[in-house]
Amino acid sequence: MGKMKFYAIKSPSVQKIVTSWPECEKLTHGVKGCLFKSFATRSDAEAWLSGVSETHEEGLRIYVDGSFTPGFDRAGWAFIAVENDQQIGSGSGVTDLPAESRNIDGELTASLHALAWLKEHGRTGVICHDYEGIARWAKGEWKANKPIAIRYKEAVQEFPNAKFEKVPAHSGVKWNEAVDQLAKKAIADTQAREKAAKQAIKNAAMQTAKPVPAKTAEAPVPAQTKTPERMPSPGESLDLFG
Repeated sequence: MGKMKFYAIKSPSVQKIVTSWPECEKLTHGVKGCLFKSFATRSDAEAWLSGVSETHEEGLRIYVDGSFTPGFDRAGWAFIAVENDQQIGSGSGVTDLPAESRNIDGELTASLHALAWLKEHGRTGVICHDYEGIARWAKGEWKANKPIAIRYKEAVQEFPNAKFEKVPAHSGVKWNEAVDQLAKKAIADTQAREKAAKQAIKNAAMQTAKPVPAKTAEAPVPAQTKTPERMPSPGESLDLFG
């Protein structure tokens, strides 16, 4: 008798675990948008259904996150590379294009930057994320509909050996909290730089348009009369204008 397998089934209408292939096939065949996967243990199958990926041995981990601030059109992204609980690398910024799906744009961008960092440094590691779609789209388990998801799904194919691990969001995980703050800071720093640049342009324009004071007309110089060298004698007249 073969070892028992657990088949996790996930569709828009059903989430279920069965223990035989015929039953799994019956529930999944021809069902649009249905995903299924076999596991050796029920706990792994339940984790997959809940969006928690399998855990990996200790080693290099890169925590990624995205952020979005209303009133700012782009999303923030960040990653922190950690080995032996020590930060050995990081990166952050904002997306090149306006965010289509708020912080999700930043999440996916951060994942790609983290994978590129691994490749650049010739390392292997695990991408630790709190947004489920990072791994789902990379593994082809989710259909990509929006342009940002389509671009991510295509770009991530450059890293076929990528490993992913889902971590709980906002639950006190040290490095996940740190990367969350770094993504937020990326937006704040960009806003500050852009505000300063706009103010500098405005100041320069005001300086260029500053009016030149009008030249005041000079007051006419009164004509001077010649001072007589001596007083005229009685009956004598002097020419005062030479």
